[in-house]
Order: sequence, then C-alpha cells, then structure tokens
Amino acid sequence: MYAIVGKIVNVAADEAVLDEKGKIDPSRLNALIFDQFKHGYYVSGEQVGKAWNAGAGLMKA
Repeated sequence: MYAIVGKIVNVAADEAVLDEKGKIDPSRLNALIFDQFKHGYYVSGEQVGKAWNAGAGLMKA
C-alpha cells in the first residue's frame, strides 16, 4: 500500500471561475474528473444538493 502526503503551497484560478466575492464558483469551474473504475472522464458543475441540509430530514427521529 502507498500513501502520498503533500502540502498545498499555492492556488491559482482564472477570473472566469470566480464569483462576485472572489471565491471559486464550482458551477463555473467545469472540473474534469477521472473515474478509474469506469474508465471514464466526467465534467462537474451542477449543484445536486445543499451541504449540511440534504440529510436533515433523516436525522429527525
């Protein structure tokens, strides 16, 4: 088994992917994702859920 440990020392983004607050907007990013198990490439961008809220209804017992 192998593990790679690294440290991020710099991040850069094209202004076209930034929102009005200067933060990266994932819907503008069109990130390329490689799936080694299905041998495919995919593009992200669509929001499909709201973090921290998607399972809230399931937590009420």
